[in-house]
Amino acid sequence: ARAAGMIVQMQGFKTWLKASARMVALTVCALTLVLPPVPQAATVADLYTAEVEVPGDELAAIFRAALAQVVVRVTGSRAVATPDKLSALGDPAALVLQYRSAGPGTWQVGFDPTALRQRLDAAGLTIWSEERPATLLWLAVDSGRGEREILAGDAESPPAAPGGLAPADPDALAATRESLLQVADVRGLPLMLPLVDTADLQVLSFADLWGDFSEPVLEASARYQADAVLIGRTPTLDPAAPRVRWTLLFDGERWDWEGTLADGPEFTADLYADRLATSADSARQMRVAVRNLGDLDAYGQVYTYLQQLSPVERCDVEEVTGDRAIFQLTVRGDPDQLLRIVALRRLLVPVDEPAGDADLQFAFVAGP
Repeated sequence: ARAAGMIVQMQGFKTWLKASARMVALTVCALTLVLPPVPQAATVADLYTAEVEVPGDELAAIFRAALAQVVVRVTGSRAVATPDKLSALGDPAALVLQYRSAGPGTWQVGFDPTALRQRLDAAGLTIWSEERPATLLWLAVDSGRGEREILAGDAESPPAAPGGLAPADPDALAATRESLLQVADVRGLPLMLPLVDTADLQVLSFADLWGDFSEPVLEASARYQADAVLIGRTPTLDPAAPRVRWTLLFDGERWDWEGTLADGPEFTADLYADRLATSADSARQMRVAVRNLGDLDAYGQVYTYLQQLSPVERCDVEEVTGDRAIFQLTVRGDPDQLLRIVALRRLLVPVDEPAGDADLQFAFVAGP
């Protein structure tokens, strides 16, 4: 970084900008060694690790059960966890990196991400990247017996019940909270619950949630910086009762459905994967222009950022003009999918104007 600074000082920033694309690429690559990691909106950890309950100690059965869970999480599709689809991936044992007992009948199994992705590609299955929409869940419970509650994320917080709200059964609420988070974890869905504190309740009321008023819900959600908002309205905490009215607000669109409590995070994960998962046969070349790159750090951050995006298989600097650079990418998926994934990181924003020399154009917003 010090050497790069000396070059800029000696030659002037304008001279550096006129350097060849190859020299720019080499400079940016060097900078990536010293720059801090690019922040990520919601990156799922342990995507390729599963914890399963299997009686006995037969490794083949343990590995099959763990692979079924991981494949659903990685592809985003529940339909792949069938014997036929799993058999197309070959022997699960060949994909295992490590495993251990986590208690009687409980096992943790970690798979090789690279090897598994190669098997999924060969089988023609999709891959949903680690970057996933952080989703805020508001769940309103009204039993009809005067017990009304908004499910909070902090189990230790006392129930906030303004306007005469009476809290629901705390044990049932705790079980519901744990169940929803468990379903989300199995699907690889980053799910958050609100604090339901004074700040929330000054903006949002139980009636707003129950009555389907989206504006105060979005206003109260802004403090959590989520990518999407999931709203549930239920008259019962019975996990099997298909009486929950669900609404998802994501990417400027809205979806409504009815189902069980588990169907909230389940259908949300299905919808995300349908829009964000990509397959190997969808790979294409794409020219992406980025402007507002005012210094070396900005170029380094953007280059690192594009390289780290899971759908990007290759990233090269093609051209630099002023504060604008064009990157040649090999990308899985179409431009709309890349736009949705980039939106999750908030480092680049789309530029809504023609860019004749590029497929997509963005503006750099800020570094870490």
